[in-house]
Amino acid sequence: MRIVKIALAAALTVLLVGACEDPKFVSKEEYDNLVKEYEELQAGSQAIREEYAAQAASVDNILQQLSQISGSTLTLREDMERGTAEMTQVEKIESGLNDIKGQLDQLEAATKSNKQLRGMVKSLKKVIAEKEAEIEDLREEIRKRDVTISEQHKTIKEQTGTIESQNATINAQQENLRALLAEQAQMLFQAGVDFEDLGDEAPEMSLRKNKKKMAEFREAMYRKAIVYYNQAQAAGYPEAAYRISAIEEKLGAE
Repeated sequence: MRIVKIALAAALTVLLVGACEDPKFVSKEEYDNLVKEYEELQAGSQAIREEYAAQAASVDNILQQLSQISGSTLTLREDMERGTAEMTQVEKIESGLNDIKGQLDQLEAATKSNKQLRGMVKSLKKVIAEKEAEIEDLREEIRKRDVTISEQHKTIKEQTGTIESQNATINAQQENLRALLAEQAQMLFQAGVDFEDLGDEAPEMSLRKNKKKMAEFREAMYRKAIVYYNQAQAAGYPEAAYRISAIEEKLGAE
């Protein structure tokens, strides 16, 4: 229809030129009507040109946005290889694609009479669909990676809990062992005391024969006490050292 109007405008131009050369060619009324129609067609042609220019600008803007999205997609793939890709990157790209889809729908509605532009819009929609499929694949890869990381964190947390529990058990066992050693050291020390007391309490004998036997018994008790005092000291009972020194003095005095 627009082509027909443009052709009519051209024909009117020729007709107007002929009318100017020969006033008798048309009547004044016909002439005025032709001029009016010519001006209207001229205005319509200008509007068409402006419309085409606006549509071309829209297509150019869409192509620029697609170029930016392609760059963002490349960055996303590189981040995927480095393991630093984030779901927010995918969401940003998807938002950009949805915006472009909205612009294409508006452009398609406004270009029903322009077959060439409609074909371009169709091609761009195909590109958008392919890009959406690509982004969806990347989204799934990130989702799987995040699930894997989440599972790893869960495993680490469980292992940490197990280790903490084992450490608590070990600490409790060590505490029990220390208590047991302390008790054992006390028992050993007490055994030393008992033998030392036996030596101290051995009666004095008047007869030489009995006196010698009693001295031997007292020495045996002292040495037995020293054995237990040494064990108590090794088990962490420091008081045993003083008792050992005291017994050695007793032995030296005999």
